[in-house]
Amino acid sequence: MKTQKKYRALELCFAAITGVLIAVFIWLYLELANVGITIIWDRIPSYISLDHYTLIMCSIGGLIVGIFHHFYGPYPESMADAVKRVQDTGFYSFKNLHITVIAAFLSLFFGGAVGPKSGLVCLLLGLMFWAMAQFGLARDTIESCFAELPDAPKRTVFRRMLKNLLIPANQLPDGPPPQWKRSEQITTGMAVGFSALIIYSLMNQLFGSAFTIPHLSSGEIYMKDRFSVILLAAAGIAAGYLFLFFRKLTSRFFGKLRTKKLDIISAILGGLILGLIGTALPMTMFSGGSDIQLIQYEYYQYTPWLLILIGVVKLFLTNVCIESGWRGGHFFPVIFSGLSIGYGLSSLLGTSQILSVVVVTAALLGTILQQPLGALALTIIFFPLEELGWMTAVSFAAGCIPLPRSLRKNPEDKGFIYSLIHRKRQKKLAAHG
Repeated sequence: MKTQKKYRALELCFAAITGVLIAVFIWLYLELANVGITIIWDRIPSYISLDHYTLIMCSIGGLIVGIFHHFYGPYPESMADAVKRVQDTGFYSFKNLHITVIAAFLSLFFGGAVGPKSGLVCLLLGLMFWAMAQFGLARDTIESCFAELPDAPKRTVFRRMLKNLLIPANQLPDGPPPQWKRSEQITTGMAVGFSALIIYSLMNQLFGSAFTIPHLSSGEIYMKDRFSVILLAAAGIAAGYLFLFFRKLTSRFFGKLRTKKLDIISAILGGLILGLIGTALPMTMFSGGSDIQLIQYEYYQYTPWLLILIGVVKLFLTNVCIESGWRGGHFFPVIFSGLSIGYGLSSLLGTSQILSVVVVTAALLGTILQQPLGALALTIIFFPLEELGWMTAVSFAAGCIPLPRSLRKNPEDKGFIYSLIHRKRQKKLAAHG
């Protein structure tokens, strides 16, 4: 339409501004998470000396988490549920984003052994569909301005478009995004993405990075180290089975409390377990993201068996937190566990540290995710590209081994290979049908 073409530049400028706002929201989310953790675990203890501080704060956190979920529900959603919602409905509601953010903060602030992934993914999806709703509103504004005054100045039209950004989220149209041409979707998405990336990077430069992903450096790998790969991979797969067993165990236990509407008791109990274990093994608390770089340089201060114990206990504690109501992601805790176990085995076996942590972590992720490509993508983020061959081989080996039925989250999910063969078979049937 001629109207749309005339004001297309305004739409792209408006998209860039929404990208700026999205970047600011994401940066603030990550920064406030760090600020809350610092206040509770660094600032307050420096002024108040309390015996059993960890146990007390985790119990208080459990009470607050339980009360919050009792009134508002299970927020934030897991990443898998959030993505499935978008796949099934083509939409993700942005009207409860404030509840999602608060719920994610509570688990992080009080030391939960969960990562920021779930809250961050839900926030990103919500902001994405909020932006789409704004684009539809902006298009309507352009059309109405053109209908009222065909020669309306672009400045006037743009000012009206910007006013829409002040509309509360609960007053925006809630539904699937407007249908735009493919070319419009691509250019608008690029405008949002580039502006968001630039502003996020700029804020990190000006105010300090709100969120950093540690990346381990490479190291020497000798011929004798390669003979230990099978043993290290087996240890990673066994750790993955332990994680899944802990998930089954904690899900069954805390699930009984949830069915009896005892959400508050469940969260308090999760906080007590977190506090007791965290008092004895502090590194099992929190997401583990900030400890990944730390353990790379300080693992030698711990005995090998203690490192393995820390890794295994964190796998257990992450499931306790998630199932008891301390909702969050499990990627960072699992990766930290892989590193802790890997460094412990490296010290025991006398193998290369980097090979040990790469193989154990890749096998652990592949077993848990049952998605070789997903496991590989995560390991690439944290480990040097020089070890890409080991990452690929172990991720696919572990990810393609079918899980026992008793450990599957979905009993009908028979694994990556079965799904691949099943999809190919369906395509063939459809082609011949």
